[in-house]
Amino acid sequence: MKMSFKKLFPNLYRELERYDSIYPTVLDHLQVCETEKEAFEVIDYFERIEEITPDAADFLKELVKRYGVGVFGRRKRGDWEKYGLR
Repeated sequence: MKMSFKKLFPNLYRELERYDSIYPTVLDHLQVCETEKEAFEVIDYFERIEEITPDAADFLKELVKRYGVGVFGRRKRGDWEKYGLR
């Protein structure tokens, strides 16, 4: 199905393909966390839905413990709607 759609609508396919990465990642969610507890909940959630591996989850938790939640940068809630993922 994917190949036939690509052949039938090549321009539309290329346009839609660009939007595969516009959804917030675990790092985008960690930027709005204000406490370690929130950050650990986000990391556990992404690990549970298998968006990140257990090794990546352990690494992110270690970063939070060592450097705090600000290590990922800061964003306010609602910035995605206003400015996107830039």
